[in-house]
Amino acid sequence: MLLQIFGLTTEPTWWHLNRIPSEGGGELSRVLTEVLPHAKALEFFTHDGPLTAQSAEVLSARWSDGVGQIVAKPSGSIPRHQPTSGLSLVTSAGPDSGRVFPLTRRPLSVGRGRSKARIRDPWLSAHAFDIQLSSNGILITPVGRPAKLWADDEPWKAGRSEFILHRGVGDHLDAPKAPGPFEIHPGQPPSPPNIVLQVIGAAAPLVIGVVLMVMTGMWYFLLFSGISVIIAAVMIGQYRRARRVFADKIGAALQRTAESFQRCIFTPHEFVQALSSHHPDPLGLQSTQTEHPVLYLGPGLRKADLTQTQDASRWDEYLVGEVGIILTCQPGARTIVVGDSSILRPVKNWCIAQLLRQAKATGTGFTVDNRTLGGESSVEVTNDPATVPRSEVHHLVFCDDAKQTPDSHTTVVNLQAQTIQGTISATNVTVPGISSPTLERITKEIALDQPKETASLQHLSLSSSTMQHRTTTELFTRVGAGSMGLSIDLVNDGPHLLITGTTGSGKSELLLTVLIGAVEAYPPTEVAMVLLDFKGGSSFNVLASLPHAMGVETNHVAATSFRSLDAISAELHRRELLFAQHQVADYQSFRRRFPHLVLPRLVVAIDELRVLVDDNAEAADLLARLAATGRSLGFHLIIATQRTQGAVNADIRANIGASMSLRTATEHDSWEVLGTADAYRISPSTPGRAYFKSGADQPRLFQTSRYILEHEPITVTEHNETTSQVLQTTTDWSSLVEELSDRASDMPVPNPIILPPLPEYVDDQDLRDTHHIEASSAVVGLVDNPATCRQYPVILSPSSTRTDIVVLSKSVAWVGTAGSGIEAALTTVQEYVLGTTNTKVFLDGGQLPGDEKGWDYYLHVSDADPDILKEFLQWLETNMAKQEDTVVVINDWGSWIHQMVTGHFQGLEDLLIQLLRQYGAVLTMYICGSRELAGGRMIGMIPDRFYLPTNSTPEHRMLWPKLIAVPAVRGRAVLVSADQPTGGLAIQLAND
Repeated sequence: MLLQIFGLTTEPTWWHLNRIPSEGGGELSRVLTEVLPHAKALEFFTHDGPLTAQSAEVLSARWSDGVGQIVAKPSGSIPRHQPTSGLSLVTSAGPDSGRVFPLTRRPLSVGRGRSKARIRDPWLSAHAFDIQLSSNGILITPVGRPAKLWADDEPWKAGRSEFILHRGVGDHLDAPKAPGPFEIHPGQPPSPPNIVLQVIGAAAPLVIGVVLMVMTGMWYFLLFSGISVIIAAVMIGQYRRARRVFADKIGAALQRTAESFQRCIFTPHEFVQALSSHHPDPLGLQSTQTEHPVLYLGPGLRKADLTQTQDASRWDEYLVGEVGIILTCQPGARTIVVGDSSILRPVKNWCIAQLLRQAKATGTGFTVDNRTLGGESSVEVTNDPATVPRSEVHHLVFCDDAKQTPDSHTTVVNLQAQTIQGTISATNVTVPGISSPTLERITKEIALDQPKETASLQHLSLSSSTMQHRTTTELFTRVGAGSMGLSIDLVNDGPHLLITGTTGSGKSELLLTVLIGAVEAYPPTEVAMVLLDFKGGSSFNVLASLPHAMGVETNHVAATSFRSLDAISAELHRRELLFAQHQVADYQSFRRRFPHLVLPRLVVAIDELRVLVDDNAEAADLLARLAATGRSLGFHLIIATQRTQGAVNADIRANIGASMSLRTATEHDSWEVLGTADAYRISPSTPGRAYFKSGADQPRLFQTSRYILEHEPITVTEHNETTSQVLQTTTDWSSLVEELSDRASDMPVPNPIILPPLPEYVDDQDLRDTHHIEASSAVVGLVDNPATCRQYPVILSPSSTRTDIVVLSKSVAWVGTAGSGIEAALTTVQEYVLGTTNTKVFLDGGQLPGDEKGWDYYLHVSDADPDILKEFLQWLETNMAKQEDTVVVINDWGSWIHQMVTGHFQGLEDLLIQLLRQYGAVLTMYICGSRELAGGRMIGMIPDRFYLPTNSTPEHRMLWPKLIAVPAVRGRAVLVSADQPTGGLAIQLAND
């Protein structure tokens, strides 16, 4: 975090503090004494009193935005007086708004000069009035007049200033808003009557009645004709009443609109009082800000637009009302404020104060008299009305005279005439102002010169009570601290999370922080993790020692991690059966009804999803299925990728409830994740800065924080360009994981759903001893079955009743090239066959003849000719016709398939296939080969096959079925059997 230390021999300077000491202000004071020059003669104070009296909790709350302020004073000094929570006199309007004076029972003189409370108002007398507390209330005494009690619900006016009373500290501000057009919607007005028709309707019967009365002498004709006059008068009266009602509606609508405008802004005294607020964000800097700066120019009279009404001009006299004047500083436009210097300076100060707050909140800046404050300038403040406007900034001109004519791009504010003309029109405008000392205070509090990396220097720390929560209804994790911190609940905000960001944006750091946040809060029995890393292990290797980590896949072959996805899919299927068995609907119901059963929430994190999807097209479909079915099963998917396009399909996105977007490479990438271009605008100099979006909520800006451990020393370093670059901004993950592992060392750990990967070496004797395999059987290797979370041996044996191992009792084929481990497999087969009582045949296709000892029939390929092969087949068929169990071992199948046999048009392959079909009950074949075996007809007759990919070429593998990918390790193979026909299972062949 940052410390701003006032009172040193130089100007107030900025310092870096790596963490708040656990012993609080006393330990920090000792560190400052050792670091700061001449600090032994200084004492340190905060807003709340001496630094030594502040606990770590108080300092953490006070400096939660990552910025602390300390005042250094000579030893023995009395701490500066701070306003208490008592009653204060506040200037709420006028050229010196925002002044605050505590009230006591002693009289407080108020005036322009020779007064304790000096107000910079030229229209105020040198001594205007006295004010003090009395037993009866607030007593105010105007000079030359008797004292009277102040009714504090009404402002007191003196000169052009207004005064109000305020009790306690100030309230926090809401970010200003652009209110839009000044319109009202009171409804449809009454239609005016047609006077001509009413006159004719009333006069015609009256004339006729008079004529009839004269001609007939009957007076009641005159009475009859008078009725029409009464009807016309009633209609006119009804219209006038309706007009008054509609005028009242206009007044009410004006009042509502004026109140809505007032809610969009803050006044000078509200701004100043907010500086003393205890709210974490007193100035509304972390809320959503307007696209362009807005300026509040005080109350004024404006004419509202009457919408959805024809001939609205007849209501003009009712449409003028007092409303807050709010000006939006549009780029390319300009605002000219005209007035004499006595009133111009306070107004300029007030406008600059508002621009300071806007620049601090948005990271932008503005220019005042050719001096740029903050970042990139969006407003240029000048005193020269002849300045040529630039299209990219708004020009705010303060001068004593201007000849420019108001138009659609120029707004003229005349302080003397109290008028505004141009983009808006208003009269009787009372523009507020603040004094230069008030502006100076605001400038120091806002600290626009504060180093930009403030948020990135805020840190996280482990609490004393870690891993104590339960995940029945929640899964919280925190990724940031302070004003830009963030804590999310994957249960309610998710259940799945997408993290995106371009290279160097801090994606891996954010991903680790999300995972560690869950580890810190929950024990291994409450949350478990499967981590799939496609960046070669650079992200997740450090987490492998955590008891929460059930599996960490860190290989470069993306498809290899499909074993983890298969295991996860099997676990979700197991949970579905578990919930059905216990008759519960979802994870929360299960945990509530059976709290004694261990069932942790399962978090699957994938770093660089695109690698997985590019190398394995089925992965996206599988992830979509897992995301959809895992919602109610306690499953949470966290996906990290540089770009979502092409990696995260619509089915996955439909089930991802929350997203975090760090800096993106293009605007399109940001729109894809957030629905806005905000992530594209993140500065490259702030790694870890990101936006969080949950559901339809607006994106929220946050900063990833690093963890700092208690054993790290307290450091205070003066801020400059060099120290900012060398400060550690990443977590010491190894130390943090070691600390968490130690804290969880005595905690129970659930059964893993993913076993460790197969070893690169499997000893034959170890498997025999571990699984109690008979000596008469041959151990082929150790198979990995992620769907059942088991690793078990595969053996060659005539028959077996065991179900915990795989027994191959029929024909078997090994497909591989030299150096793949097929040689060891052949040796295992030879030793096994020679140990049986069956008829043993060896067709040796090796380069040199082997040992014939022990074989009932041995034939080397160099000795084979059509006649010998004919004799061999006749001998073989004769033995099998006697129902003698026969085993044929064939080495290098490719050297045998094209051999011809005397008396047959078919080759040796076809004849062996015929024998296998005819005598399959007594004939077993063990065949080793390469390309010719994989692409031949014999392979279809053999249900159990081993494919060894090491040293094979892509052209060779084109003849293979679609298999799971395995590492290029000698002896690593894929077993395809009748029980596992699709994709196969990984197996490591055994060695003697």
